[in-house]
Amino acid sequence: MFALVALVAVGQLTRSWHASLLDRYEFRQLQTALSTHWMVEDGWQLAYPTPLFGPPWSIPMEFPTYQVITATVHQITGIPLEQAGRLVSVLMLLACLPALHDLLALAGLAHSRRLIVHALILTAPVYLFYGRTFMIETTGLCLCVWFLALLRRSLAKPTVGWIIITVIFAVMAALTKVTTFVVFGLPAAALCLAAWQRRTADGGQNIRLAVAAIAPALLSLGAAWWWVRFGDAVKDSNPFSGFLTARELQGWNFGSWTLRGDWSFWLHLQETISAHNLTGAAFAVALLCTLFASVRARWSAGIALIGFFSGPLVFANLYHLHDYYYAANALLLLTAAGIIIASVWDEPRLPRGFNWLALAIVLIAQGNAYYRGYASHHRNPAPPPPAMADIIKAHVPENGVVLIYGADWNPLLPYYMQRRTVMVPGERENEFAVLEAVIDRLQTKPGAVTPFAAMVVHGAKLRQDQRFIQSRAARFQLNPVPAASDTDFDLYLPGTGATAPAVDDELAETALPGDTKDLFTPPPMTVRSRYGLSAATLDGRAILNAHAPSELIFEVPSTAGELIAMAGLQDAAVAPGQPVISDGITVDILQEFADGTRRPLSSRFLDPARNADDRGPQPIHVALPRPFAGRLILRLGNGPAGNPANDWAYWASVEIR
Repeated sequence: MFALVALVAVGQLTRSWHASLLDRYEFRQLQTALSTHWMVEDGWQLAYPTPLFGPPWSIPMEFPTYQVITATVHQITGIPLEQAGRLVSVLMLLACLPALHDLLALAGLAHSRRLIVHALILTAPVYLFYGRTFMIETTGLCLCVWFLALLRRSLAKPTVGWIIITVIFAVMAALTKVTTFVVFGLPAAALCLAAWQRRTADGGQNIRLAVAAIAPALLSLGAAWWWVRFGDAVKDSNPFSGFLTARELQGWNFGSWTLRGDWSFWLHLQETISAHNLTGAAFAVALLCTLFASVRARWSAGIALIGFFSGPLVFANLYHLHDYYYAANALLLLTAAGIIIASVWDEPRLPRGFNWLALAIVLIAQGNAYYRGYASHHRNPAPPPPAMADIIKAHVPENGVVLIYGADWNPLLPYYMQRRTVMVPGERENEFAVLEAVIDRLQTKPGAVTPFAAMVVHGAKLRQDQRFIQSRAARFQLNPVPAASDTDFDLYLPGTGATAPAVDDELAETALPGDTKDLFTPPPMTVRSRYGLSAATLDGRAILNAHAPSELIFEVPSTAGELIAMAGLQDAAVAPGQPVISDGITVDILQEFADGTRRPLSSRFLDPARNADDRGPQPIHVALPRPFAGRLILRLGNGPAGNPANDWAYWASVEIR
C-alpha cells in the first residue's frame, strides 16, 4: 500500500516539471528563485543578493539554507535552476519520513503500521503541490522534523554527541524558517517534559538532561534573534527596503487579536484544512477510530494536534492569507490522524476488514481533494514568462541596472530579465529625493551603468501620466516614447528607442506559396527570405517552411490589439547524427514606422537542441500597442551567433486581431 501511494505521490510531485514558476504564489517562488540565481552569479554571502532596490542589493529574509543547496545542486549537476529548486523541495519532503518514522515510536506503533501515517502525508494536497515548488517550505519542515527526532534521542541518551547534533539541527531549523520552528515548539516542550518526569521518577542525574533540553532552545532562538537583527540592519541601509524589516512586518506576521476572534477567520481555517490538508471524510474516520485508540496514541495525537493549531494561532494573518503556510504544520495534523487510525489497525473489537475500508476512504478522499484543488494548476499549465523580459535582456547589458516604477517589489520581471533593478515600492514614485539617494550609492559601484540602462513603467495610472513619464525620461536621458509595450509594461530606453533595420542584401522578396495562405489572418503583404519559402506539413498540419533569416511583413489596422502565432524549428535541424545541428533561432516581433525605423515588441530565442521546452511549435502571443502605427514584422533570425546552418524554421499559424 505504501509503495503504491509513494509511487503515485512522486508522479504528482514531478508533474509540470518544466513549467514556469507562475503557477501559484509566484511572488514567493520568484523571490526565492531570484536570490538563488544571483547567488549562482555572485557567490554566497551572509547578506545574500536579492537585487531589487539598489545597493547593497540584499534584503535578507530567511537564512538561505534552501537557496544555497539549490544553487549547489544546479552548479554541480548542471540541472536548470528551476528544476534544481523543485528537486530539492521534493527530496526535502521525502527526507521528513525517516525522522517521522523514528518519532512514531512514541505512539507505540509497530514499524509497518507507521507506514499508514506516511501514506496520509504523501496524499495531502498541500504537500503534493507545494512539495514541488521553488520555495523553502519543505526544507524548513525537514529540518524541524529531524530536530524533533534528534531531540528525542538526545533526551533518552544525553551524551555530548547527541546534544551537539540536536543543537545544530535546531539552529538551522530556526534560521531557515522560524515560523515553522515555532510550530514544533510545543511538541518539543512535551518531549522535554516527559523525559524530565521519567528521569525524576527513576532518580537519575538531571544535569545532562537539562542541558539536552535547554541548549537547543536557547541557541536556536538566539540564532534566530541574531539573524533578524542582522537582516533588519541590511534592509535599513537602503531607503526603499526598510518596510521589510521585522518591526514593520509585525502586524502582517502575527495579525490582530480581532482577527483571531473573527468567526470568518475560523471558518476560513476549516475550509483550508478540509480542502488542502485533511478532508472532512478523513477527519470523520479518525474521529471514529479515536473511540478504540489506546491512551498512548490519544496523547501523542493530541500533542501533535495542539502543535498544528499553534501555527494559525500565533501567526494568524499569515495562515489566513497564505495556504502554503500550512506546509509547516499540516504534517502534525496528518500525523495525529494517522496515529489514531494506525493504533486501531489490529483492534479485535472492530469488524474484519474495517481497517482497510477506513484507510481506503481516507486515501480516496485525500486524492479527490487534490484533484479538485491544486491539480487544476497542472491541467491548466502555468503561463510563460513575460515577453518583455526577453526584450529587456536583448537591449540592456548584463551589468545594466533597470529602474522599475509601479510594480511595488514584484520580482516577476527582475527574475526573468536577469538584470539588477531599482524598484520604487508602493506609492513612492514621487519621492525623488529618496531615489536620488539610491542613485548616489549606485554610482559608487564599479562597472554599473549610471544611472539606469532602462526604465520600466507598470500600471495604467503611471503609464498614462505623460508629465511623470517625460520628467523621468529627461532626468535619466531616456526616450519618452516606449521602445516596447505590452498589456502590463512600457519599456523606455536611451536614445530614440527605435533603430534602422539591419541591411541584409541577400534577403529578397519572394512569393508566398499559395497553399499556405490559410495559415495567416490576414495574409502578409510582403515576404522576404534568403533561402526561399516552401509549403510543408508537420504532424499532419500545414506549415510554411521559412528558413532563417526571413521576414513576414503585415499591414495592421490601427485597432489591432494582439498577435497570436505558432513558430518553431524543424526536428530534423537538431536531430542527433546530423553533420550540423542548428544552434537555435530567434523569433522577433517588430513594429516598423514610416521612416523605416523599427522597435521590438517581442523577442524569443528557441534552442531545441539544448532546451527540450523549445521543441515543437511554440506559441507566440504579443499584445500590440494601440493605436497601432506602421507595419508589423515577423522575423526569423539566425540566433545570437548569426549562424544560419540548418536553421529550418517555420510558421504554423499567424493571426492578428
